[in-house]
Amino acid sequence: MSFFSNPRRGGRQDAEREIISVPRTQATNLPKESPATLLNIPKLKPESSLTVWGNEIFHVLRPFKLDALVNVDLPRPHPGELNYNRWKFWTLVVAGWLFNQIEAALQLKVKAHSNDLTYADEIFNTIKLLSLHSHSKFVASELKRWEELNHRRFATPADFIMAYQNQFNRLKTEGDDPSCDFALRRLLQELHGEILKVPFIEEEVNNLGRPVDYQLFVHYCKVLVNESRKPSVSLAEYDTLGIDGDLADQSQSSGRDISYRGWRRSTKGHGPAWE
Repeated sequence: MSFFSNPRRGGRQDAEREIISVPRTQATNLPKESPATLLNIPKLKPESSLTVWGNEIFHVLRPFKLDALVNVDLPRPHPGELNYNRWKFWTLVVAGWLFNQIEAALQLKVKAHSNDLTYADEIFNTIKLLSLHSHSKFVASELKRWEELNHRRFATPADFIMAYQNQFNRLKTEGDDPSCDFALRRLLQELHGEILKVPFIEEEVNNLGRPVDYQLFVHYCKVLVNESRKPSVSLAEYDTLGIDGDLADQSQSSGRDISYRGWRRSTKGHGPAWE
């Protein structure tokens, strides 16, 4: 999930509590002023993912209940309000830490952008703003890398499938992923002649009656990896040996059930697809 969406923390109970309490600000629920060591993350560079970097920022701040400080959608407290001094302490701490999580060249750009940047939310927002162009180029390069993947560049079909899925997941993280239905069909097309069960999987997908979602995409990738590692004859060998349709049907029926229904009935169908 992209950090650009800035999801609000808390669930239904938090929402009900906010209705009857004072309006929420960046100072709400902050910890007491105390020494704290915030872990450093890989510095943001032009060739790195702004989304991954932003998610890491939230990952470090949330355990300390400091993530509200970089949320520009939340108002800052006014001087004299409850916890204002606490907010002032923590926003300066987080602002200094944020500045150290970007490379030196970007630090200079942030300083040149404005001399008045002081608080965590404005520094975080400025870093995002100045990195948008690099981020667009990064996402475009990741999409091109995924589009150029083909099985001939890999030693085994399994290596190709896993690389294909990993690159798709990178695009999904950026929120710029193609549809799972398209991704699976392109993968199957690449594996024609490499894995015997590809035509059967294609037929299965065509008869689903609904588009392929991410869970099914992951499931079929696992099926394809497992099938690629089984010793079996290729489609070309089937044609050479002159195996008739009855035997082919028998091979299909005796093989592993790769259907969505079969997957749901299996033990793996009761949990997340990646387990």
